Amino acid sequence: MQRQLSLIVFTTLSLLGLVATTGSLAAQSLQLADGRVLLASVEDADGDGLRVRRLDNGGLLDLRWGHLSLASATKWKRKLNLIGDDNDELTVRADEVIYLHNGRRQSIIGRIIDAAGDPLVIQAKGVPYRIARSNLQGVRKTEVPAIQVFTKDEFYNDAMDRHAPSSNADKHMLLAEELIKFRDYDRAAEHLDKAKGLDNATNKGKVATLIDRLTRYKAAAKELGMLEQLQVARSRGGMKHFKKGREWIAKFEQEYPNSKLKAEFEREKTRFEAARTRFFTGKVSDQWRRSIRSVASKQVGKDGFTLQAAKDFAENEMSKTIIANLSKSLELSPEEVEQLWGERKQHPVGRRTEHFNYGIGSWVLGEKEILKDTAAGKATAKADSQKKDPVGKDRDIERFATRLRQAMERRRSQQSQGEQKQLTPEGWWDDASKGERISWLRSYYAEFGGQLVVDYASTQDCISCYGDGSTPGVDTQGKPVRNKCFLCQGTKRTRSFKAY
Repeated sequence: MQRQLSLIVFTTLSLLGLVATTGSLAAQSLQLADGRVLLASVEDADGDGLRVRRLDNGGLLDLRWGHLSLASATKWKRKLNLIGDDNDELTVRADEVIYLHNGRRQSIIGRIIDAAGDPLVIQAKGVPYRIARSNLQGVRKTEVPAIQVFTKDEFYNDAMDRHAPSSNADKHMLLAEELIKFRDYDRAAEHLDKAKGLDNATNKGKVATLIDRLTRYKAAAKELGMLEQLQVARSRGGMKHFKKGREWIAKFEQEYPNSKLKAEFEREKTRFEAARTRFFTGKVSDQWRRSIRSVASKQVGKDGFTLQAAKDFAENEMSKTIIANLSKSLELSPEEVEQLWGERKQHPVGRRTEHFNYGIGSWVLGEKEILKDTAAGKATAKADSQKKDPVGKDRDIERFATRLRQAMERRRSQQSQGEQKQLTPEGWWDDASKGERISWLRSYYAEFGGQLVVDYASTQDCISCYGDGSTPGVDTQGKPVRNKCFLCQGTKRTRSFKAY
């Protein structure tokens, strides 16, 4: 989510009742970190933030959670099931500093206390860390358990400043409740005693409830320590942390099968597994798409790998190879890799598309397959002349065009040397460059391998015949004739598409 944050902000409260139908959710007010209010409908969400549709012009906007106020971010995370609805976890907005150490990316989560100087200084649990600007890779806002950022003294001093309980029993209870969540039980007990002694609480029964909770938590200090480790593993969110989290879960279930904190453990386990699923869904989705290219590249370099062998491999074996590769690199079972890939549609990261094109080998498919699900295939001849630009990234289109030009030059050279003969699909494959074969195999797998979903398909005019299917020439008697285009073999177009 790197788009520049350019917002139309509505501050008139009367606008907050407006409803839009352009998104998956009705237009809502989102409070930004600086206090301003944005009206938009939420389209998607993941661990990084929200994708919203602006109410003013219908445009899409990506917002990191750090762009929102803490209250607004928490509200939307709960609404979209990105965190649990229970209130037993105390989270804070913190800074994550990414930096290089001995050439490897590292990160520290805490509070930046000197953002202007060199080195940058970030403090985590009372310890200052100094990061040279030359090693700095980035800084982002994140929401993590408070125990990961503050020492007990730091948190207590901050909470005292915020609540200033004085002789107000309700404020003492609010402070005590936060301290219980932070695992500072001694200070929590002190403030509950003060709340009880003041006898001016709005809800006197809550004092007894909090005292009961505190007693239960103090009696299960070891279990809580394990839950704390599980929370930290979840919030850090890397492969090694999720692996460690699974170990904490197994240990808790083995050592405390009848724990009094069973309910708290099950809630944290649910949150952990949801975060782990989101993380590995993203990893599987990204690596699966990258593996298509790497597997195709390795396969087309093998001796005797014919066009028919490429089709058979794409339809029957390529997915198995990809699953085996991902299983090894991500330390997941093949079954879990396959499950995460199959369920990727449930997560925004899993619906990110990749660009594919058959290049000059499109004609091998036949005209019917080239036109399948494209505007050109459905449109009239008039509409067909007004085609869209090729789909995909600029660099993909440039690479594609380069290959087309190279192929055209190669075929023309053959013609000039009298080598032109009836072209067959296998003959084209034998003559194709490695890059052309890779692109063709990737595309064929994406369409016929049974694993990807085609999101959008388009055609482009052949760069030799310009969509006519034939090129001008002369016969043996010197009369002008139209010959079947040597590049597209009369199919007129090349095929490209996006798939996820």
